[in-house]
Amino acid sequence: MKKILLTAFTMLCLGTQAQSVRYLDELFSNVSVDSNVVYGQNKGFLTGFNVTENLKMDVYTPTGDTATSRPVIILMHAGSFLPGSVTGFNFADKNENCIVELCKRFAKRGYVAVSMTYRLGWNATAPDQETKSKTIINAVYRAMQDSKNCVRYFRSTYADSANKWGIDPNKFVLGGSNSGAYVAMAASSLNKPAELLLPKFLDINGFSFVDTTLSGNFEGFGGTQNLDNFAGYSSAFNCVLSLGGAAADTSLIEAGETPVIAMAGVSEQLTPYNTAVVVTSTLQPVVEVSGTGDFMVTVNDRGNNAAFTPNNFPPGPVNRNGSGVKTISYEGLYPFYGQAFEPWNWYTAPNPSINAGASMSKAMLYIDTIMGYTTPRLYKLLIDPAYGTPSSIYEVANSVEMSVFPVPAVSELHVLVNSLQHAISTIQLCDITGRVILSTENTTGYSHTFDVSNLNSGTYFVRVKLEDGQTATRSVVIQ
Repeated sequence: MKKILLTAFTMLCLGTQAQSVRYLDELFSNVSVDSNVVYGQNKGFLTGFNVTENLKMDVYTPTGDTATSRPVIILMHAGSFLPGSVTGFNFADKNENCIVELCKRFAKRGYVAVSMTYRLGWNATAPDQETKSKTIINAVYRAMQDSKNCVRYFRSTYADSANKWGIDPNKFVLGGSNSGAYVAMAASSLNKPAELLLPKFLDINGFSFVDTTLSGNFEGFGGTQNLDNFAGYSSAFNCVLSLGGAAADTSLIEAGETPVIAMAGVSEQLTPYNTAVVVTSTLQPVVEVSGTGDFMVTVNDRGNNAAFTPNNFPPGPVNRNGSGVKTISYEGLYPFYGQAFEPWNWYTAPNPSINAGASMSKAMLYIDTIMGYTTPRLYKLLIDPAYGTPSSIYEVANSVEMSVFPVPAVSELHVLVNSLQHAISTIQLCDITGRVILSTENTTGYSHTFDVSNLNSGTYFVRVKLEDGQTATRSVVIQ
């Protein structure tokens, strides 16, 4: 547990450019929630596609914020695509503890964060494997359509309602936990008719499990069992945040698709970490999928996470391949070794727990790490492409421009600072624990050179403090 805390602390320190930077730090103390907002309507499996049901979401925004160009993060809950009345796990809705906590944390950083419902239902108790596989694949397909519907809803409010939610219509993140992460991965990679003809998607007669004449197309339009929502608006999004998810098949992931940030418990038994048959919370084996440890290799091999590089962010732990051998770290991948189902979640009575030892205090540590690893990458992708790039110069909190070079430093480290508003109080060099190693006090200039020839190799931080108390921080590698 101490290791988790240290990892989270290190992620936050290395990924944070300055104190009080929107989208990196919690600038807002309170969050406002608009509950049960209807983002669309559609027909569902549980009612035989005969009844139109409202699709609802809760929208979290920073209280008192007046910004009008905020990125939107849409998150989806777990639950094996079944209602709690079937599984007994009543956390499978938009009030799932970890999703609510993540929405609050993103909103406090200035994002618009969303916890959305999606259509549930498949035949988990069918006596034959084909029916189980077919109906759960269609459940993922319908939920994928709902997620894109949600994106289009927000774009429609931007265009038609004077930007009700204060969003940037070009910046969306789609993600979720376990089942919700499956949906986000499908939305990113399942996008060509030919992909519905993979052997695992075909019935005994060679027809695709997904009949688009019934279900509609990938965007959620057409089909006799489907309603069109917000036609004319784009369903595009910029990034996937996958927590314990899987891809239907790594062959679906192609170059040019969205970047992916993914976390997973390496010891997960229900969603395999690598490629194997998935087992739902009803303990029913259904279909082979490729878990985080395999699909993230493909995401990187296809160059889809190139938007996160180059950067000076710390990598996640090394990956584990299908043979159980630890390999290398991959950009955007953070495996949790020794952990299984949703270590970032906790359960309140009377819900049963399939994560032994789950608790709020334990889950919060994992959420700390999720936020610390994710937020600097989203900042680089959505806000500032130069963020975290070694040797780059960029504005910090509208007050300081700082350049640190060379990178890596060997004998001398030069710091150049342009303070636009306030005089500089100190320039410090700190280790990863925050301990001050070298410092210059009450400097009257805007540059300083540190002798680092006697320091151990590793990652350090240059911290500039202004006379008004504001600080800016840059990470640097010393060899």
